Amino acid sequence: MKNQVLLLCLCVAALSSLGLTMLYSTIFTESDAARFHSQLQWFGAGMLLLPGCVYLDYGWLQRRPVLYTLAGLCAVLLVAVFIPGLGIRTNGANRWIREVGQPSEFTKPVVVLLLAAALARLNSFKIGDLKTGFVQPALFGLVPALLIFAEPDWGTAILLSLVTLLMLLTAGARWSHLIVTVIVAALLLAILVTYNPVRWERLLVFLDPEAHRRDGGWQIWQSLLAIGSGGWEGHFLDGSLHKFGYVPEQQTDFIFARIGEETGLWGSTLVVLLYAGILWCGLQIARQARERFGQMIAVGCTTLMVLQACINLAVATSLVPNKGLPLPFVSYGGSSLLSMFLCLGLLASIGWRARAARPVANGQPGAVQLSLFYPKSGGAAKS
Repeated sequence: MKNQVLLLCLCVAALSSLGLTMLYSTIFTESDAARFHSQLQWFGAGMLLLPGCVYLDYGWLQRRPVLYTLAGLCAVLLVAVFIPGLGIRTNGANRWIREVGQPSEFTKPVVVLLLAAALARLNSFKIGDLKTGFVQPALFGLVPALLIFAEPDWGTAILLSLVTLLMLLTAGARWSHLIVTVIVAALLLAILVTYNPVRWERLLVFLDPEAHRRDGGWQIWQSLLAIGSGGWEGHFLDGSLHKFGYVPEQQTDFIFARIGEETGLWGSTLVVLLYAGILWCGLQIARQARERFGQMIAVGCTTLMVLQACINLAVATSLVPNKGLPLPFVSYGGSSLLSMFLCLGLLASIGWRARAARPVANGQPGAVQLSLFYPKSGGAAKS
């Protein structure tokens, strides 16, 4: 299992190096240089945090006082963004706190921990119950998602909701509960989009980017042009043109457009393969985790990183409407980078302590069965 941890860290190192290279290639002014140096500092902080997370036994995080403290802290920060003087309102959204960053980013790994702890306490009989096996655990993810949705940050809220549902599915929740929830949420989202001019415009741009390329679709149209102009081999750092301001938010949400233009199809494919490597390593670590709590954390962290990457790549290539999510380990942003390093540290800690033997049946130590990895038996073991 230590080989999977090593491969996981190598994939993250490659993505982080690529992100720093892309930022370095756009240093034209003092503010650009300051942005690059800030990202370097956050990357260094993440590298210092990683060994501490691996050394720490993640089982300690299952204690109720720790979980209550983390949940309370996230709730305070998510509410603080709406307080004048503390929260920073930018582009019509309250997403930042002065000297802190984006609380929604730090909330992501905490939601995974809360869900993992709640699901780890359920056996195969309780997980099938609507109230105790679905509604109560889901609240740990959906309540923070609603607070983030009100900022408004629809992209992060949808991401947290999807992670919550996938963790419930992995734990063995009933398909009927999940399907009904998805249908109701999709209908509510469609109604909200209809009455929200900004999101409605994004939907129209998504349906026909070329028709809106001179107004609301400028960003996505220029992103497609940048990726397409890269060809097979790309223009390298000194040959790209779209980095001169043609693609807005090119350091954050649309950094993949820069990667496509400067590294071409080969570089873009490598990025996809690196995230596929993270997915494979994360699922292997989850499969071999020593107990149910560790398995659920591994599933949640892996889903969070890979799903966020998929949404970012889909937005940059106009496969989904614009959601404004950074590319994990690549995009500029200290809060996002530190949050992803926390997820990486938790995965590495679980993998480092993974069991060496195969799972033992009938409730013995190590006999943890999740519906994604093992077929259900008559009596799944309790945590």
